[in-house]
Amino acid sequence: MTVPPIDTTGADILKLPVKAVEPRDGSLFLVPPPTDRCKHWRGPFEVDADAGKCKCLACGDEVSPVFVLVQLMHSESQWRRTRDAYLDEMQRLKERSSTKCQHCHQMTRISHR
Repeated sequence: MTVPPIDTTGADILKLPVKAVEPRDGSLFLVPPPTDRCKHWRGPFEVDADAGKCKCLACGDEVSPVFVLVQLMHSESQWRRTRDAYLDEMQRLKERSSTKCQHCHQMTRISHR
């Protein structure tokens, strides 16, 4: 099987009539939020259950109740993962009866009080 050589002249290439459009006023389409403002990271929040409003106590801005729930959900998940890891480690240590000494490198019994 013979393969024809690649055409490097560009004779077979069709160029599309597309031009890049610059913003008219020179501003960006997506503007990042200012970094000097509060990001409401992990509160504290004041929750008004009757009015359905929440307020960041760090800066005083009103925040969405859904945002507050998401923050609570993340902290609860992190707490649960930490607790589960702790319980697993305690179970693993409970099952051990000896460990290697760091000084003499011999096996030493573990005291379970």
